Amino acid sequence: MKREELKAMGLTDEQVESVMAKNGAEVAALNTQITTLQSEKSQLENDKKVITKEKEDKEKAIADLQKNSISKDEYDKKIKEIEDNAKKENEDYIYNDLLNKGLDDAKVLKDKFTREAVISLINKDKTKISDDKKSLVGLKELIEGYKKEAPHFFEKKKASGYEPVDPDGNKGDEGDNISMATNFAKEANKSESQETKSQFFN
Repeated sequence: MKREELKAMGLTDEQVESVMAKNGAEVAALNTQITTLQSEKSQLENDKKVITKEKEDKEKAIADLQKNSISKDEYDKKIKEIEDNAKKENEDYIYNDLLNKGLDDAKVLKDKFTREAVISLINKDKTKISDDKKSLVGLKELIEGYKKEAPHFFEKKKASGYEPVDPDGNKGDEGDNISMATNFAKEANKSESQETKSQFFN
């Protein structure tokens, strides 16, 4: 409901603000629930995919053992390899999901080039999945350092909140900062130009 509609109903400005604040809090809570449910759905879909592949690989190993295509030792080794791969795939999914959530919370720009650049800087040896599997331990400290060294990787904060990210990811601490995509493109063009000149004069 809009402020104008509430005022038309005879509510005072104070009452209108109270209703809007409560409504905003309820919407924020619902959005959080939706995000959580979407995350849980994606996790379940990944679990299903991993379990299905693990089941199929184990059935194949059993069939090979029954046909004497592999020995018992080879079978045992194969089963352990299948289980280790399934565990790693599941852990990789959780790590990447938590990493992206952490970058979202830190207001890292969402364009492809910026995300790839920031992720490439993350030292996996300095981050690990928390015991409750809800965050990456050590990520916050790394991100705080990047905020000081490369502020153009992050959304520009305004008094009213963070600006939405435009398609070019054109945000930074200064208004004239250009997008990461543009930076990468310029560097690529510069390299190609230098290479062309070198070939011409040689």
